[in-house]
Amino acid sequence: MNEKRVLRLNPETFALLVRQLRKFHDDADLFEIDLDNMKVKGDLRVIQNSFDKPLIGKTSSLDMAKRAAKACLPFVKIPKELTLDDEFTTLVKNKGTKLLFT
Repeated sequence: MNEKRVLRLNPETFALLVRQLRKFHDDADLFEIDLDNMKVKGDLRVIQNSFDKPLIGKTSSLDMAKRAAKACLPFVKIPKELTLDDEFTTLVKNKGTKLLFT
């Protein structure tokens, strides 16, 4: 069985996210980031490209989900009742982002 360890991070700032990813790098195989809680939004593509572990962007906002997909996060976790538009659907397909529904 190929189990993966997921660590949920709830940073308030972009800088704190970077510190947490460095600190807990060896503690998980994937990191789930609560994007809605972040007061300062940085470039998620830089974060994903700087760390060798996949990131899951968790959000309840379509706009933030679009940002996560544009940043090529491998996974975006959204509520199943969130209304998706054609732009987001195309973006997810083109970037290869996998959707996880809660």
